[in-house]
Amino acid sequence: MNNDIYDGVPGWRGNLGWVSPAVPTSSSLLDFHSVVPEGIELKIFNLGITAHTEKEVDLALARLEDAATRLVTAGAQFISVEGTPLVTIKGYGYDKEIINRLQEIAKVPVTTSLTATVEALNTLKLKKLVMASPMTHEFDQRTKKFLEAHGFEIIHIKSLNMLYNRDIHLMTRSMAYTIAKQAYLEAPEAEGIYLPCGAWCPPFCIDRLEKDLGIPAIHSRQASTWAGLKALHIKEPVRGWGKIFETLHES
Repeated sequence: MNNDIYDGVPGWRGNLGWVSPAVPTSSSLLDFHSVVPEGIELKIFNLGITAHTEKEVDLALARLEDAATRLVTAGAQFISVEGTPLVTIKGYGYDKEIINRLQEIAKVPVTTSLTATVEALNTLKLKKLVMASPMTHEFDQRTKKFLEAHGFEIIHIKSLNMLYNRDIHLMTRSMAYTIAKQAYLEAPEAEGIYLPCGAWCPPFCIDRLEKDLGIPAIHSRQASTWAGLKALHIKEPVRGWGKIFETLHES
């Protein structure tokens, strides 16, 4: 850290806001701050999802407007609605409905992690993908359908079929690497790897996957952070969280 310019005020270069489906872990927050540039602060609103069920997702969707209002009040200059189930439960195009609705309320740029994922995949010109996911088969199929509607080809899915967030949090931190690597080795014609769910896959997994397999990997939280830094006009390189951040200087 360069103490010559750091004045001790959190978010002096910008404040990102996350609408988080579930309670984030301390390790995920440490991971975020270990890779993003100095001076970027993170505001989080938790929607309280404990299981990947339609009932809990519907309850969470009803709180989005309140979440956006509270994040902006707390100083967020950009908002990302995290969690693929919040978008895929209502199908193709629902992310745009969420974005339009919340931008009208918040008056700041808004995205969803799935919208940012689509943008990141297109930026890296990736079309043929394998997917590695901890979530249920049902939601993985919805995600596949959503991405295919955007022109991507999901050639293989490796899923852990987990219903509860607490079980995802109990996995070893390297599990995302292991599952994603298996998915790619079972379909090596893939051009890239997609990993949904912000509750797993720390930055080092993305870094090692790209170095070991030689193809880009996109994680939902990585994509929304990339979109947020672009919105804040931060072009400083982000090291150790994937190739997509190399494109920041082009934005």
